[in-house]
Amino acid sequence: MRVVVALVGLIAGAGGGGLAGCAGGGRSEPAAGEGPDPGAAPVGVAASGAAAGATGKPGAAEAPSRAIEVVECPVSLAGSPADEEKVAALLEAANQAITDARFGAAWTCADRAADLAPASVEAHHLRGAALAGLGRADEAQLAYSLALALDPDDPETLRAVADFYINGKGEHGRDALRLGLELAQRGTRRVLVRRRKSTLLAADLALLEGQALNDLGRSDEALARIDVSLKHAPGRADALHERGVALFDLSRFTEAKAAFEKALALQPTDAFSHQLMGLTLEQLGDPAGAERELLRAVELAPGELAPPVLIEPAELRHEIDAVIAMLDEGRRARVHDVRIEVVDLPDPIDLKAVRPPFPPTILGLYRGPVGHGHGHGHGPAGRGALRAEHEPTSIVLYRKNLARAVKTRAELNVQIRETLLHEIGHLEGFDEDDLRRRGMD
Repeated sequence: MRVVVALVGLIAGAGGGGLAGCAGGGRSEPAAGEGPDPGAAPVGVAASGAAAGATGKPGAAEAPSRAIEVVECPVSLAGSPADEEKVAALLEAANQAITDARFGAAWTCADRAADLAPASVEAHHLRGAALAGLGRADEAQLAYSLALALDPDDPETLRAVADFYINGKGEHGRDALRLGLELAQRGTRRVLVRRRKSTLLAADLALLEGQALNDLGRSDEALARIDVSLKHAPGRADALHERGVALFDLSRFTEAKAAFEKALALQPTDAFSHQLMGLTLEQLGDPAGAERELLRAVELAPGELAPPVLIEPAELRHEIDAVIAMLDEGRRARVHDVRIEVVDLPDPIDLKAVRPPFPPTILGLYRGPVGHGHGHGHGPAGRGALRAEHEPTSIVLYRKNLARAVKTRAELNVQIRETLLHEIGHLEGFDEDDLRRRGMD
């Protein structure tokens, strides 16, 4: 048996961002003018001199103060209203502050509400959303977990926590995406049995399912859930973008272009829709249009996107040789007779040789036998395998995709090394799950 195994490249921001109107933290940044981030380092300093002497241990310093500055909740509770009224006012203020991306104030309001009503699901849900917006991911996770412990089936909370795991800041591994997907699916089931259904909530949850499935390499399934979202909320820009992502990954480029055109008509300054439109036009044989869209994407989001770190094929060959030279003698011997190719982009035939297809952003490809008797299928990031009888064993690295997966030359060196070692791992008989367990996914 011969198989082809591809290593998928991660295009920054290729998936949808946080949901519009959702209480989850998403990718938003704290608003300017709120003062120091409550998650920043403590502002207190160790006491010295007389204060140290007060401990009875000359020269000993007190522990640094853990006090941090906070943004006060703007709610005025004049007249000492009842606790229920206080909680309602605080929750309303927290919701509005999250909508306005004032996460410091949102956290204070929600936290005060939780003090008054410790069993309030909404208070802990909003605390999680605010903490996620402040970049305090560990605390956000605990707040969301508490909300779910209080009511595991609340669809609004399920939506927020799913968004946190699928679209929150930081990297999202397979387990986080699977957790987010399960939470979104549970929320969908709860919405469907509600007597009074919310079409917006149903659309949000279906889109979250689609985003997670896209990121897990299951774009055929993602497309079906995104279409459900658009059925509930036609003309929704984030869903149209995500539909374009799924179609792009499925090599349905003409349809992907149409989806991105609709998305950009609604959100003309969205960098990631321009980026994916550029990659789509490249696949459709329009290099000028592709370059225009890709440049526009970088202009719109220079902090998140960067021009490709494109090096000449000969230089990439030099980096490949350097990686091989670092291998021990036994591994070098195994690689010696394997053809290692450098090409700009994947061959459409290779992409469509598995079902669903490999995404066009794959970084590398392995053609040859993979051990342990594993059949073909799809791994955690959309990687897959197919039977390819009577083909010599080979490894392919994709120059343009590698260049677009990084922001600096140093990062490119690391990515080349990791991609090549991943494919060599297949040569040595490891499948995708084997490599994941070894930290080589």
